[in-house]
Amino acid sequence: PGPFPVLMQVYGGPHAHNVTRKFTAPIEQYLVSKGWAVFQLDNRGSNNRGMAFEAPIYRAMGGVEVQDQLAALNWIKSQAWSGFGAAKVAVNGWSYGGYMVLKLLEAAPGAFAAGIAGAPVTRWELYDTAYTERYLGNPVTEPGVYAKSGALGDAAKISDPLLLIHGMADDNVVFENSTALMTALQRAKKPFDLMVYPGATHATPGLEVHSWITRLKFLGR
Repeated sequence: PGPFPVLMQVYGGPHAHNVTRKFTAPIEQYLVSKGWAVFQLDNRGSNNRGMAFEAPIYRAMGGVEVQDQLAALNWIKSQAWSGFGAAKVAVNGWSYGGYMVLKLLEAAPGAFAAGIAGAPVTRWELYDTAYTERYLGNPVTEPGVYAKSGALGDAAKISDPLLLIHGMADDNVVFENSTALMTALQRAKKPFDLMVYPGATHATPGLEVHSWITRLKFLGR
């Protein structure tokens, strides 16, 4: 049977190693039980594969990570023999993964059936300076690097259905990242779905079930 709908789970940032020989979360087992295929790739820039694998994101966040995930998307769509070929593929990510969802939708309009961006970084100037300047340098002396790596300049290119989720008291990826994106999308006359959580921090503790109910209803549409 097939083609199966596919959910690409994306993180993509440094310090992370997400692909293992096991389900990483019960929701993934639930999705598979409901007829979804779940796919995840650790792109260049992620952890535990040596300096040469991580180095390409230096002064260039949102570059090779996006290229690698789009190559994975093309591979998924080519797998007609496995029931995945020509499948609808949605992409879901949180934090750096949410940022990646936006960069993917901007880089390849029409390639995804939908995207879900949770607590995304949209302006690296708003993020932890020790983390950001390690990779992107000084925003005062390298504003072009920050503008290119950010997710606001190309927001008008987003044409696929987008669900944006964010905790309003997020102390890691501050909520202003999402309000800046909302402004850019509204000015570009781009519709989007939105779920915000008043008082919730980065991990939206206690709200995970509601968050996934929201995501699944969105994907169902």
